[in-house]
Amino acid sequence: MISERNYSRIDESDLRVLLNNSKTVLHKYFYSSKGNKWLDLYDINNPICVALCQGAAMHYFDKTNGIKDFDIWFFYQYNHKHLPYRGVFLNWDYQNSKFGRHPDFDKYNGRKVDILIRSIKYFVNDNPIETIYKYFENERTKTSIMLSKKAVVLLEPDRYFGKVIWYKKPIITS
Repeated sequence: MISERNYSRIDESDLRVLLNNSKTVLHKYFYSSKGNKWLDLYDINNPICVALCQGAAMHYFDKTNGIKDFDIWFFYQYNHKHLPYRGVFLNWDYQNSKFGRHPDFDKYNGRKVDILIRSIKYFVNDNPIETIYKYFENERTKTSIMLSKKAVVLLEPDRYFGKVIWYKKPIITS
């Protein structure tokens, strides 16, 4: 099925695949590619949190937005130097037939998954929810403003797996 947006339900098994495959792709980049220069400053295996964000996160919550692609964000504590700011850091092909494929993404057999990273200055230790709220409130960057207009579904830490913490505004407290 080829369509700009797909309206299939995102379930927990989809979230697990999105998380695990994104971690594998990110790990490969940092440990066997150009990313190894960041390993002295950042423990890539220990983000504050990992989240599904933007349109697919809205769809997970409201079941009406539809899915164009999946955006998986890895948020880290800022450590003397920001991780690289790039629109899309890495990506991979989620070939689950229920989601079909986007007509503009010819090189993908399924839906494109974008992996993005951000280092956050205003973090709260052991509290990813408050960290995201503070990021949206205090780090008024193009990225934080853009992300705050949609939704955030936490994938890690595991105790918050699948929790929608933001839908155009804060919706839960830790």
